[in-house]
Amino acid sequence: MKPFWTGNIIKGESLFFIKDNDELPKDSLLFIPEDIIFLKSATGEITYEEGIDFILSSKKIISLPTESRIPFKTAQEMKPDPNSPQSIAGCRDGEHHLLFGEGHFFHDLQVEVTYKHKGNEWTEPIPEYSLDKLPKLQNRLLNENPFKVVLFGDSISAGGNASGFTGAKPFMPPYGDLVVNELKRFYGCEIEYKNHSVGGTASEWGLQNIGIVADEKPDLVIIAFGMNDASGRVTPERYRMNIQNQMDAIKEVNSDVEFILVSTMIGNPEWTASSPDLYPIYRDELNSLCKEGVILADITTIWTEILKHKSYASLTGNGVNHPNDFGHRIYAQVILALLIPSQI
Repeated sequence: MKPFWTGNIIKGESLFFIKDNDELPKDSLLFIPEDIIFLKSATGEITYEEGIDFILSSKKIISLPTESRIPFKTAQEMKPDPNSPQSIAGCRDGEHHLLFGEGHFFHDLQVEVTYKHKGNEWTEPIPEYSLDKLPKLQNRLLNENPFKVVLFGDSISAGGNASGFTGAKPFMPPYGDLVVNELKRFYGCEIEYKNHSVGGTASEWGLQNIGIVADEKPDLVIIAFGMNDASGRVTPERYRMNIQNQMDAIKEVNSDVEFILVSTMIGNPEWTASSPDLYPIYRDELNSLCKEGVILADITTIWTEILKHKSYASLTGNGVNHPNDFGHRIYAQVILALLIPSQI
């Protein structure tokens, strides 16, 4: 699984089209395309035609002609009136709700585009290969020794809203499965994988229930809390202590365990339950816990940079705090870039 920031082909980048006033519905690509190879519905069932269903209206902007078959929403529909269906309270304007939907609601409105671009255009920070900082895992992988991985986090890690989790085509697995499957493929080793993530949870819940992870006696634990901590305005100090204490509890059972700490994606900035100020602080708190045997998968920085180029609606699975298929692939790509040298 090559990360989007390498090479000159980007595969399956997601788009969500919004019509503002009298303009054509549009969304932006990450890179300036040289050739659009194909644009399909997110389910993969419909292939759309350039010039009929979509046009490249400027360097990175794709727009929808009047007769396009591609779905879109108006700017007004993105901020429906209170108590509207498919909406959630908490729009920062204080007057509206935000468009919201679990399951595959957003998935059915999104499309995926595969295109060629110039390459080497991503100038922002990228993850550094760090397998040497997990020496026990490195030894197991390089010698094709079996080991156990446990993923422990909130609803993002549980799988929401990956198409495989919601039961929609193309049934793409959540990021945890993508990571484990690629490690198996690349290194040729057997991996036992358990996912004890639970939706709606935060790091305090994780600490209270850390026994379910410790009892597994895993070799590698991926800890991924933060989205709900930020919504609950958990202090950075408490958040760091909760994560540190989770690791300590696991190490009491298996002193050889190693960790990947995952900083969270960004919640919808227009949602009052989102905490843009806390996400980077939480990331820094996780980074302060890193040492030999503990590394950081910095999703926060990558997601922040992507949002400088793309709409939030193009990356979300539910409208407020879950990734779509493309977002789950970003999670997987960042983690894999730490563990597989060819990912860089």
